[in-house]
Amino acid sequence: MLAVMACLPFACGCSGPAALVVNGRPIPSGEFNREVQRRLAVIKKKSPEELEGESGRRLEAETARQVATEMVKAEIMAQQASKLGVEVEPREVAAKLEQQQTKTGADQFAQDLESQGLTLEKYTDTLEQQVLVDDLGEKVTEEVTVTGDETESYFLTHKEQFSKPAAAHVAHILLESEVQAGIVADEIRRGVEFSTMAKNLSKDDATRANGGDMGWIEQGSMEPAFEQVAFTLQPGQSSAVVKTSDGYQVIKVLERREAYSPTFNEVKGEVIKAVESGKKEEKFADWLRTAYANAKVEVVAPGVGKWDPRMGMVVGP
Repeated sequence: MLAVMACLPFACGCSGPAALVVNGRPIPSGEFNREVQRRLAVIKKKSPEELEGESGRRLEAETARQVATEMVKAEIMAQQASKLGVEVEPREVAAKLEQQQTKTGADQFAQDLESQGLTLEKYTDTLEQQVLVDDLGEKVTEEVTVTGDETESYFLTHKEQFSKPAAAHVAHILLESEVQAGIVADEIRRGVEFSTMAKNLSKDDATRANGGDMGWIEQGSMEPAFEQVAFTLQPGQSSAVVKTSDGYQVIKVLERREAYSPTFNEVKGEVIKAVESGKKEEKFADWLRTAYANAKVEVVAPGVGKWDPRMGMVVGP
């Protein structure tokens, strides 16, 4: 499913009464109400009983508070981005949109938009907001540095985080028919080159050109039927027919590696990234708390609640 978050346009030229005012900037009631109604419509379509009675009224109120919170935060981010000179590049948004469409498939993507009452334009706005927050995070944390002592100390207290599970370097041939897979397995046992069979017959577009080479897979990352074979065969051996959720496969193990605990020098780059990521997340979280606490927010929409600067959210009236 598509990840959905409320979006606030960065330059609002809309007229009409304000539902929210953030640092003197109004968010129109029409925009606020449309988003609340869109979310309630999605709930009604999936589980209409959730909107019935007293519990339904509470859900409606909570939905309004959630939308108000997200819109306030989005406006605060837009204002902070303007102050810091952070601008979203259209190509960043386009790349994120293409990635999402590719991941879910064009048809499923369109269905997901429809089921959530979203237009492509509206969804693109949500992606733009996500990119803006990411870019702001990079700007705010660009001066974060990591020392050698920090990385060594982190490694000593988080060694299990960097332990390497057993892994196998495997190739496979994916086929739709069990009979055909059986014939392929027999041919390989008779000496036909595995990679040649993969290039000619495999249905896996991602690996066919490379002779079925899937690279290294870690134990626990594939479905049980596949792993049972991949971590039983010895390097150089190929399997009989293996039925998986993808179809019928013939598997060959190229290399094997047992689980092990690496030294600091072996994973130094990973440790540096982990420490840096943690420090950046902490700094950005502190920055966000300050931005929320310092914002002057007025919740004008009746019955929605009020902005709690300490919690960074709209709470009940």
